[in-house]
Amino acid sequence: MDLTDVEGDSPTCSMASSMKTWLSDTSKTQRKLSEYTIKTTTAQKEILDQKISKFFYANNVSFLSVESKYFVEMIQALRPGYSPPSRRNLAGPLLDIAHNEVENNLKSQLNEVEGKVCITLCMDGWSSVKNDPIIATSMHTGKQSFLLSTIDSGSDKKNAEYCLKCLKEAVDEVKEKYNSKVFAFCSDNEAKMKLLKEKMKEDDELKTIISYGCSAHYINLLEQEVTPNSILKYIIQIQKFFRNHHQPHGWLKEKGGLMPQIPNDTRWNSQQACINTFIQNYYKYVEIANEDKLEMSITNILSNPSLYREAQHLQKQVDVVSKALDKLQSDTATLSIAVNEWLVLLESEVLDPYKANIRKRMEEATEPFFFVANMMDPQYLG
Repeated sequence: MDLTDVEGDSPTCSMASSMKTWLSDTSKTQRKLSEYTIKTTTAQKEILDQKISKFFYANNVSFLSVESKYFVEMIQALRPGYSPPSRRNLAGPLLDIAHNEVENNLKSQLNEVEGKVCITLCMDGWSSVKNDPIIATSMHTGKQSFLLSTIDSGSDKKNAEYCLKCLKEAVDEVKEKYNSKVFAFCSDNEAKMKLLKEKMKEDDELKTIISYGCSAHYINLLEQEVTPNSILKYIIQIQKFFRNHHQPHGWLKEKGGLMPQIPNDTRWNSQQACINTFIQNYYKYVEIANEDKLEMSITNILSNPSLYREAQHLQKQVDVVSKALDKLQSDTATLSIAVNEWLVLLESEVLDPYKANIRKRMEEATEPFFFVANMMDPQYLG
């Protein structure tokens, strides 16, 4: 029977009409095999590769991990049919794409500022985990900071002359690549950096650039001065014992103690961390000394009740300095804030015994334009 020939209101006609409608709708909504599969186009793969690569770069993950069996299985479970990039691509084309993207973003942000941007360059150096000497230079616009370069000095001696050469190259790069001008230079207060600033005054290209030391670095030195070795040495001796000896460390851990911290010249606020963990662990140390046989030298130190009181007094002093240091190592620190924090330290009663040390470090850290900035800042007005 041809359904198109059926007419009228009979049940047969009604059924035929319904079948005709069903067949018509089915032909319009016929399923395709592609609806049951996940296909990754070339454009989609490029986007996914870049997303994965940024995760590796941002978190300093070994490129070898991208070829791990379990990483590949995880990615393919999330998106069947997609294969993550190889470690060779991570170290090559994808790294170039990420670098170019960062460069373009930096240029666009600098171009958003009307007129030529005035840049403050900051330079610091350290040794990598492989003991390779590194010099890093960043630039600050007054609102944001950006990494400009990291240089492995290799066999070159990292002295004032070499740092001067790196500074000149950085100034030229800011001018040529970003159409901006360097008007100030900030560094730590290491001997070669102090000599570098003297050499800047003799250089025709750099003598107009304002140079000054890092107040946060000076306050870190002050923190070391307000923790006299006459007391701190006993605290460190206890901390090292419970950190480095297997069984006492295990006893401390069983009692819920904190990991003992040791001061480190290059790790800011480490004096505060040492004193704080000593105070929080003190009664656990005493418990362990009463329950188990420790070295006589350790037991004798812990049996001295004045050590805990001295540690609490040190904590009050260090906390004031540490608070100032935290403010000055933040991304929003300014010269006017630096002046204010130095004045807060001078006015602190718990630091009265160290007023001479504070004045000395403040004079070393500040320049006349610091006070001009403080006077013009609506928050302080001098």
